[in-house]
Amino acid sequence: MLKKLLALSLLSLFPLNVKADNQQNFSGTVFSESVAILSTALKSNQNVLNYQNLTLDIPWDKPSFQFWKSYYQNRWNRLKLISQLESFKLFYPTIKKVFKEEGLPEELSLLAVVESHGNPAAVSKAGAAGLWQLMPATARLYGLKVNWFIDERFDIEKSTHAAARYLKYLYSLFGRWDLAIAAYNAGPGTILKRIKALGKDHFWDLTKLPDETLNYVPKFYAVLSVAESLGIFKKPSQNHLIKIKVLGRTSLYRISKRLKVPYSITKHFNPQFKRRIVPYGYYVYLPNNYIHREKLLKYVKSSRIYVYVPRRAERITTIARRFGVSPKLIKELNSIRRNVVYRGQTILIVKVERSNADNGSS
Repeated sequence: MLKKLLALSLLSLFPLNVKADNQQNFSGTVFSESVAILSTALKSNQNVLNYQNLTLDIPWDKPSFQFWKSYYQNRWNRLKLISQLESFKLFYPTIKKVFKEEGLPEELSLLAVVESHGNPAAVSKAGAAGLWQLMPATARLYGLKVNWFIDERFDIEKSTHAAARYLKYLYSLFGRWDLAIAAYNAGPGTILKRIKALGKDHFWDLTKLPDETLNYVPKFYAVLSVAESLGIFKKPSQNHLIKIKVLGRTSLYRISKRLKVPYSITKHFNPQFKRRIVPYGYYVYLPNNYIHREKLLKYVKSSRIYVYVPRRAERITTIARRFGVSPKLIKELNSIRRNVVYRGQTILIVKVERSNADNGSS
């Protein structure tokens, strides 16, 4: 079992989520040291760290940070960044929740802005994809499906969990956020190689790294400083993602039609479904500002939303009992007059959370 874990860990040690020209063979010394590090970590069961208490101190005195800080003081560059941050606010509540669950500082969420400009459908020339620009091998290593039918690197919540676990692994490897962030871009093997060659243990002392990585870390801190100075994430946003669970294989088009959301919007926020087919048990994400059904929106904050597709004709009362909801509510949401739902028909079901219902009734 230990050998299997070690083999999997070695895969993540070398640069899987960066450009192909960074994926080189390393010297035997670096490789053996990497094996020793991982073996020690595995034998000690990698003592759990409280990552949330590990702050990201902005390196105000570093010239490369000052360069990017000045870059964003330019009016055009600043407006462009602010536009990206404003768009990213749509995903921020979801990412903040995941990072809290994973025990990471929420400031690290801004890596998604640096990686993909906050675009969940982004794809790089090297093949990295999604908000977090994960390469296929890294994504699979952290439990995501990447195949001809579905690519979970585009799933906003699942990919964020994968990115958070990868960042935690990198921090456990290097013990510093600047090195962990650099390794997220260049791959841990590249960073370990430079640390071994130079005998340094700070990112700011490393040389001969890829230009992209040398700019990546100070750029992240510059973006963080701009976001903090503007208090962008402290201002509440009216827009947020609605998470809808699909119970029954159906298409994105049918979901769009039922929710009365433009099909182009549904596709843009759910590119993980490469054939536009949503399997049973998966989630679809949509911005609340594109859903104009008032009957549905009034339940959004306090409820779980499902898309249900019956395999055979069913009575609405039967469906209502199964989900613990009112038959009247199902009829109201779906504008149904009859008492039967036919096979393959897509219907919406809203289940009010018990705690919220209790709070509302008290």
